[in-house]
Amino acid sequence: MPYFVYRFLPENQKKPLELQDSYEGYREAKQKVKDMRAAYPDEDLNNFRLVFADNERQARILLTTRREKPQIEEWEA
Repeated sequence: MPYFVYRFLPENQKKPLELQDSYEGYREAKQKVKDMRAAYPDEDLNNFRLVFADNERQARILLTTRREKPQIEEWEA
């Protein structure tokens, strides 16, 4: 399964995710994200995302699906 690198564009409501590239290896994908974050220092670091998925469609679903907040037990607080 490949690693997909996305740029999140919150101001673009129609297409908030822009695929930058895909990689077979984690190290290459991680380095690409680091390089992109360095190239755009004024942007939020969360605007660049890395996801491991079967295909581009699944990657988009994983990035756009909201997760439930984990319930904190009383002994964890």
